[in-house]
Amino acid sequence: MLRKIVVFLSVVFASVVGSCVSNAAVPVHFHYTVVVYDSSHGVPLQLARVALYRGKSLSAGKLSDINGRANFEDVEAGEYELRVFVVDYQPVSRIVTISLDHEQDTIKLQTVVQQEIVIGAEEQAPSIPTIDLKTGVQSLDATNYHASPTHQIINLIQENLLGAVRAPTGEVHIKGMHGEYTYYVDGVPVPLGVFGGLNSVVDDKVVDVATLLTGTIPAEYGGQVAAVINLQNRVPTGAAHLDFSTYAGSYLGRNNASPDSLQLNSPKLKPINVNGQNLSLSDHVGNLGIFLSGTRQETDRRIDEPLPYIYSNHGFDYFTYGKFDYILGENDYLTMNLNWSRTQTQVPYDPVQVATLNDLQTTTNSYEMFSYDHTISREADHESDFLFGVFARQGSLGYLPGQIDPHNFFFADDSVHGYVLNLDRSFSTYGFRTKFSKQFSHEVQFAAGVDLSIVSGTEHFTAVDTNGNTGRDNTTDYKGSNFGAFAQSTVHPAEWTSFDVGVRYDQQVSPVKPLESQWQPRFKWNVFLDEATTVYAYYGKIMVLNNLEGLRQITVAANVNADSTPTFAERDDYYETGLMHSFDFGLRLKADVFKRVSLPGVDDQTVGSSAIKTPVNIAEVRTTGIELGLSYSAQNIPLNGYVNASLIHAYGIGVVSGGFLQNLDDGAATDLDHDQRLSIVASVNYQPHDWFANVTAIYGSGLTNYNPNGTYQTGLFDFNQAVHTTPSWIVSASIGYTFRLVGGAELRPSLYVNNLFDNVHLLKGAYFSSASWEDPRNMVLKVEVHL
Repeated sequence: MLRKIVVFLSVVFASVVGSCVSNAAVPVHFHYTVVVYDSSHGVPLQLARVALYRGKSLSAGKLSDINGRANFEDVEAGEYELRVFVVDYQPVSRIVTISLDHEQDTIKLQTVVQQEIVIGAEEQAPSIPTIDLKTGVQSLDATNYHASPTHQIINLIQENLLGAVRAPTGEVHIKGMHGEYTYYVDGVPVPLGVFGGLNSVVDDKVVDVATLLTGTIPAEYGGQVAAVINLQNRVPTGAAHLDFSTYAGSYLGRNNASPDSLQLNSPKLKPINVNGQNLSLSDHVGNLGIFLSGTRQETDRRIDEPLPYIYSNHGFDYFTYGKFDYILGENDYLTMNLNWSRTQTQVPYDPVQVATLNDLQTTTNSYEMFSYDHTISREADHESDFLFGVFARQGSLGYLPGQIDPHNFFFADDSVHGYVLNLDRSFSTYGFRTKFSKQFSHEVQFAAGVDLSIVSGTEHFTAVDTNGNTGRDNTTDYKGSNFGAFAQSTVHPAEWTSFDVGVRYDQQVSPVKPLESQWQPRFKWNVFLDEATTVYAYYGKIMVLNNLEGLRQITVAANVNADSTPTFAERDDYYETGLMHSFDFGLRLKADVFKRVSLPGVDDQTVGSSAIKTPVNIAEVRTTGIELGLSYSAQNIPLNGYVNASLIHAYGIGVVSGGFLQNLDDGAATDLDHDQRLSIVASVNYQPHDWFANVTAIYGSGLTNYNPNGTYQTGLFDFNQAVHTTPSWIVSASIGYTFRLVGGAELRPSLYVNNLFDNVHLLKGAYFSSASWEDPRNMVLKVEVHL
């Protein structure tokens, strides 16, 4: 496969370069900037939709940044229609001519009261493409995303990111990796939390825009980089707003009539209930913007079940969030994000394996970040900016098994007395990130920065015997750190090509293993065939740091056969080549082929019969894939949609070690537990002025259903279906309407039907971790009031 990629690159790029060089009439391009302000208060407007049209065709679209600036790179000189739209403001449309003498426009928007908004005003909002033609980066505009209120942030990622695979609750697999991705909020990273925690510091209900990077990761980003998810959470514009919403749903799930007797052939129906509430408010006081929200959720199915039957799965989620923006001046901006969340849940079990369990798990997370953005220069082709951000995260994981659980944990020097293990783990992370960027000229851009995080915490295991007596305690105080630095440059020597060149250095200090470090060069060559077509090739050396919260030592005490080897960072050689193209009728395309060689790779494994997991190494992991993304926005009607399709094969070779667990072996080649060959997400959204209708379909050819005697072929098109679960389509639909009331108030009822055709199937078989099943069909009604 690697040889085929190299040959393909050589042929395509040779033909591209030849055609570009022979074309003497090269269009002239410029950087073009639109600055959007509130005309009444003079403050910049973040996340304004800014688009450039030629005729009826969308040429480029951007969302303004925290300084109200939408920056368009390499725009061909000529005449365009500029459209600017922000909710609660009067839309603006004007004709502009981009040239050497006209590289910036300032737009001042006037606010409108609700009664002045005419029918069809929202239809004037320009479509912002979800695939960037220059970089291939995907983006999500939350105004077009209508997920069920029961969904988590992982659903947002899985449904909108190319190469993502549905997985059990709390996980999403990206480009054949287990789930090693990192959130950034307003340019500042969210450090990893307690391994095994099911809630997150980010709630998809407060996300306005998500920028999704995967594959061709620039040197700026390190750590868990299967994907980088940049989230922007906007303080709503205008005067004070208050929103309240509540939802409820119920459906019939199957439950064993008598779990203790294991009469699995005599299931009965059991009502499964979900409900939740959200309250948020926002306001602006001078240059200060404030947004506060709180969410409560309750469900009878918090975690994916190991069987289609419902035995133990009641859970609660509590989430609070606050954002504060302050404009110091034209060139200076402050942002603060605060969060606290708590999840309490039962842990479901498989009654075929054990008679009954009564496990409880509680996780807490909090996150604080503060960033300072400074614009050093706004001069065209000489812009420069500086970002400094500090962050902190705290969390805990409490795991309390029931006394009725099997007591099957044995210490190495005692093979007679069995125990269950209580876990109490807590941590704190503190760090900072800096980034300096400068445009030296139209042809050269440079950026550099450093990041550092320090982690400390305590892991406390308590062994309890069959009589309820406390046995041995194992308490470990741990401390570690992650440090990274990068330098990268974009060189644009000719209008038809550019080079992204960078190098990154990462190191990790861990309490359980020697210092790990690596220099990581990364290189991307872009060729612009025309305004609508880009091809590229990428190579990157990537070191995927392990989560310090997941490196556990308790298993050393479990048995004399346990290996003393810790889990080391994954080290990858990554290759990708791809194509982006925009069609005149509103369709954008991205296609790529990639290969990753990991020496070693990383997966996670369950410790004993508990719900506790730890990362482990696989001697070698090989991943190949083909991806296709389509994004469509209709020109004359409020209709948009997308298709994300990927064909990816990830398999492991050799010894499975680390985590202080007993070694296993993947042999000559075994499909990884997160391997699914074909994954497709298709979504259509119709959104006129006062209502929306959305249909999303998800196809998976099946995750691993491990068989030690199975036959595993390593070709990309060898589906190995005999050792995978059954393929499935899951279709979900939603519809909602907005009633406009007196005084600008709004009432918004909406209905969500998940798994419309009730396709209940095995989502994943037992391998490395337990099996899980699809959620049955369910309906959720949501009512929102906006004041």
